[in-house]
Amino acid sequence: MSKSQAIGIDVGGTTIKYGIVDEDGRLSEPGNVPTGAENGPRAVLKNVAGVITDLREQHGSLSCVGIGFPGVVDANGHVSHPPNFPGWEVVDPAAELQEMIPSGTSIVVENDANAAAWAEGRIGAARGEPHFLYVTLGTGVGGCIISDGKIWRGATGGAGELGHATVDVNGPICNCGARGCVESYIGSRYMVNWARQKMRRYPESLLHGLTEGGKELTPEVINEAAEGGDVFAQNFMSELGRILGAALAAAMNICDLHLCIVGGGISQAETFLLGQARRTLRARVLQSIAPDVQLRVAALSANAGVVGAGLIGLEN
Repeated sequence: MSKSQAIGIDVGGTTIKYGIVDEDGRLSEPGNVPTGAENGPRAVLKNVAGVITDLREQHGSLSCVGIGFPGVVDANGHVSHPPNFPGWEVVDPAAELQEMIPSGTSIVVENDANAAAWAEGRIGAARGEPHFLYVTLGTGVGGCIISDGKIWRGATGGAGELGHATVDVNGPICNCGARGCVESYIGSRYMVNWARQKMRRYPESLLHGLTEGGKELTPEVINEAAEGGDVFAQNFMSELGRILGAALAAAMNICDLHLCIVGGGISQAETFLLGQARRTLRARVLQSIAPDVQLRVAALSANAGVVGAGLIGLEN
């Protein structure tokens, strides 16, 4: 018997990822298009609508769509103030998309980190775990708390936003308007800008040669330099690891959680970023948590949001 399938879409700050997801979480026909966030909400939704329309034309049986958006998503699917989306205040994506896509399409909207966490809990690194914290590192830093096997939403749907926890009250300004948020250090744009400023004082860094040779400075390139022995890059990534570990410890102390799953592209920076984050986490959690606290790398990595969105679409 053929398995039920849905379109899964993960709307990121720079890229919209998509694919077809079956009820067991298997992903097929993955792809991506630019988000176009700089052009405002309508432009983003038009790009999402294009993905849905193309896939429905190719696969007429696909009438179910799950979409993960950054920002606070309330019980009605309204998306509020995503920090990396200029001009976006409160939008009802499902209602607006229904005017742009083929009729008979069912749309479920969820926070992007919640969708990714759902996938990791169902088939990934947290499979079988009823309680865990999920953190995704990308353009922004998103988070989700899974409690008793369910997404814990809080009063308005914004629970778990670790990226906007303050780690330095006098730190750099974040897109959300506050100072010293986790995201203002570890979000990919902030990370690159901070590294670019700091590396000026380290002319011996390998990063100068890499960027002068035509390579774009990205978190992955910084980590590549660290793994290659660049002392500046190693210290830089370790410093970010301490910031991340301290924020994770605070969240896990508050919520009495013993497991954290870290996803997103830079989650593969195991040696310096996550290595230091683990050490800081273990040093800072309460003694009741410390004996079995764990930080695991997400099993689904870059595809978690797409898979989770598809699964949520099927289950609703």
